[in-house]
Amino acid sequence: MSKYRYAFLAFWLAGSGALADEPRDWQHSTLSGDWGGARSRMSANGLDWEIVYKSSLHFNVSGGLTSGNKYLGNLDVKLAVDGEKAWGWPGATALLSVLNNHGGKINASHVGSAQGVDNIEVATNTTKLYQAWLQQSLLDDRLSVLAGLYDLNSEFYVTSSSTLFLHPAFGIGSELAQTGQNGPSIFPTTSFGVRVKARPAPGFYVQAVALDGVPGDPDNPHGTHVQFNKGDGALIVGELGWAPGEDEARPEPAEKGESVSKLALGLWHYTARFDDLLDTDADGNPERRTNQGMYVLAQRALYQEAGDASQGLTAFLRFGVASADVNQFDQALDTGVVYRGLIPGRDDDQLGFGIAAEHNGAKFRQAEADSGNPAASAEVSYELSYRAQVAPWLAIQPDVQHVVNHGAPSVRSAWIAGVRFEISL
Repeated sequence: MSKYRYAFLAFWLAGSGALADEPRDWQHSTLSGDWGGARSRMSANGLDWEIVYKSSLHFNVSGGLTSGNKYLGNLDVKLAVDGEKAWGWPGATALLSVLNNHGGKINASHVGSAQGVDNIEVATNTTKLYQAWLQQSLLDDRLSVLAGLYDLNSEFYVTSSSTLFLHPAFGIGSELAQTGQNGPSIFPTTSFGVRVKARPAPGFYVQAVALDGVPGDPDNPHGTHVQFNKGDGALIVGELGWAPGEDEARPEPAEKGESVSKLALGLWHYTARFDDLLDTDADGNPERRTNQGMYVLAQRALYQEAGDASQGLTAFLRFGVASADVNQFDQALDTGVVYRGLIPGRDDDQLGFGIAAEHNGAKFRQAEADSGNPAASAEVSYELSYRAQVAPWLAIQPDVQHVVNHGAPSVRSAWIAGVRFEISL
């Protein structure tokens, strides 16, 4: 099997220039400040650094595999480039992102949930190139084309209010996150892809992406691997949506706290085939099946405080299906509500309650029963979380989760208490 590895050229760093009309207040919004004015000078020349450190401390209080606690950490270093400022290239933008994950595995060692309990937990701790893409906007930003290492969940299957929660199912739906030989192109391992996005009318968008079907190297989770092997196939995803509050074609989800109305329908399909969970051919080999699915999502403000539309209560609902022949989950649903600014004087704080339910398909349950490990029909998780923005550069988020029917009958439902710290450096 042939392998091709690609090295990525470092971004050219511009030196000096006049400051933008409204430069970001780095000294106030980040812990490390303006780096002696270097950040402002680079930003004026189209180079914006974002360095965010997230850490979680979780306690599995009862149930699950075993009681105990674990610390998890994630460092994300991003360099966003405005092509016109940096290179004199109108309509061009670029992103370089490097991840470092470290710490324990609260779900793998203590809870045992099929979905996980913290969205920064990874199977293998390592440092890797996470995103590296170039985008060109055309027709007054009504059309954009992007190519490079790309996180599917940065634009597809996104509701801004659900990003509050720590449970992984509130990012990309579990029925899609489970798919592929090495997962789809999402955190923490992405693959090369080409994405096209168009805005044919105000508030409406249509987008499609084709991605290498096997991100990274399944046999070597350490470091960065970009390779195209025979049989990988492609993951193709399309989404049609209405989101009147999102006017820019940007491959990033709305900021935490941005509450916009949204309706979307998505379809996805792998061009490669996968082993059936039960059925075999005449030689006893698994039948090869297609792997595809769809999802719908909705987000709506239920209540807005007088005088400030960003304050109030927002609800979201997402539902997806996946091929039951080859996947554990054939259906997944998550829903929740988030209130921003509930406490007077705490306008950036958020309080949320969410429910995520994943249905185990009939073939998966039969396969588990045949192997002596009967599985429940569904796994359900409940999460209550409060994100306190205690400083412009620091957020502290206490979190409680209850996970039900997440293993064999001998595994009791788990209660997990934790806290997330997020620091903008």
